[in-house]
Amino acid sequence: MKLKLLSVATLVFLGLITSGCDEKEKKTEEIIPKSVKEIEKTITYTLKDANTSIKIKEIDDKFEFNIDKPVVLLNFFATWCPPCRAEIPHLANLQNKYKDKLKIISILVENKDPNEIEEFKKRYNINYFVSNSSDNMNLAVKAADMLHQPRNFSIPMMVLFVNGKYFRHYIGMVPEEMLESDIKEAIKN
Repeated sequence: MKLKLLSVATLVFLGLITSGCDEKEKKTEEIIPKSVKEIEKTITYTLKDANTSIKIKEIDDKFEFNIDKPVVLLNFFATWCPPCRAEIPHLANLQNKYKDKLKIISILVENKDPNEIEEFKKRYNINYFVSNSSDNMNLAVKAADMLHQPRNFSIPMMVLFVNGKYFRHYIGMVPEEMLESDIKEAIKN
């Protein structure tokens, strides 16, 4: 009898404790305004070239670029990577051809001295933005996660966006014709 009474008392006590927690959690959620929750979801990456910087805001898996081009190609690369170097003339050609609608942003996934990067850009006639920023690796990890790739993903890796929304991605070297076809399609959207 005492065991039954003790069991019932324990159940009643646990019921009161857990129901009280639910009410407090609901009240706390109501106090936090939506704008605070939205701010928590916004992440900003600052990419830096020798002379300029580009800010990329990540809001609910959409990217907001502070540039005036509707189509953005993020190119994750390294200076030691032969396929990455082989793609440079093709990327430069596409940047020239679609300069009014396309912004190519190359994101270095290695640590390099800014002077080395400037020399690399001159040697390979790079005419597009090359970021050598501390945020590069954070953005690379986010892109890999978004594409369900391992964080030690293969390079080159490119991601094409239209008005901040994912459009297409590429792992490894891509023929210029294929990339151009996708850029044309992205511009139409």
